[in-house]
Amino acid sequence: MRPVEDYEGCVLLLETSEEMPSALEVFRVLRNAGERGLLAQFRAVLVGRPKATSRERPMTAEQRQKFREEQRHAVMRAFARYAPSAMIVFGPDIGHTDPQWVLPFGGLVTVDGVQRRIWAHY
Repeated sequence: MRPVEDYEGCVLLLETSEEMPSALEVFRVLRNAGERGLLAQFRAVLVGRPKATSRERPMTAEQRQKFREEQRHAVMRAFARYAPSAMIVFGPDIGHTDPQWVLPFGGLVTVDGVQRRIWAHY
């Protein structure tokens, strides 16, 4: 595992995958990273639109909306506690979404909160 300082000033990419973890699970993962001091290193966070239905776990439109709101609240709760100054962008189509914006891990990403734009530098 790399030292937390190695991530200073980086952008964190988060997505919850097709496993559709609960908001509590999402919070616990972020809490653990926060307790380690990791979340405080990131200036910005891109939180991909959560997958909110599957063949094994179908959801109505209302259930999908509630699921996504609970996930958003879990992320906000963790960052409010461990990295309150981080800029958080919710909903980009990254990770297990369709359509999908492919981002190279370890590459450069610019997040401009004023213009509300994200650029990936390939």
